[in-house]
Amino acid sequence: MYTINKKLLIFLMTIMFCQFQLINLKADDTTIIDDEELPAIDPFAGGVGSTNQVSETDNQVSSNNGLLNNMRLVGTIIGENNKIAVFSAADGGAYKYEENQAITDTTTLIEIFNDVVIVQDAENNMFEVYMNNTIKPSEG
Repeated sequence: MYTINKKLLIFLMTIMFCQFQLINLKADDTTIIDDEELPAIDPFAGGVGSTNQVSETDNQVSSNNGLLNNMRLVGTIIGENNKIAVFSAADGGAYKYEENQAITDTTTLIEIFNDVVIVQDAENNMFEVYMNNTIKPSEG
């Protein structure tokens, strides 16, 4: 009789020990979001990465301040019925424009492709605007 009680006691203690181990494992699985590492550089902020570093020898526009009011092309959405170009402003705001819509007082969005849009200024000059913030005169 004593051996049966001893075996039963050892069995129950083993089960309790296993339960304490499982509780400790669950406590370690939780992560705190505040402890996660954040990127050192904000990819959406303006600065060195967003400046246009194109030389005039390539016959490209060196600044888009006047043409696009310091906005840059960040995406295009081409659907069955609509084509939309998404531009980002220096303050972080996003603006969407459709074909034949005025971007600024002097610039109109003429045509939207997958990776480039065609804009026209007040003097009817056409420019190609690429997603890498490159603007160059359109040849056709």
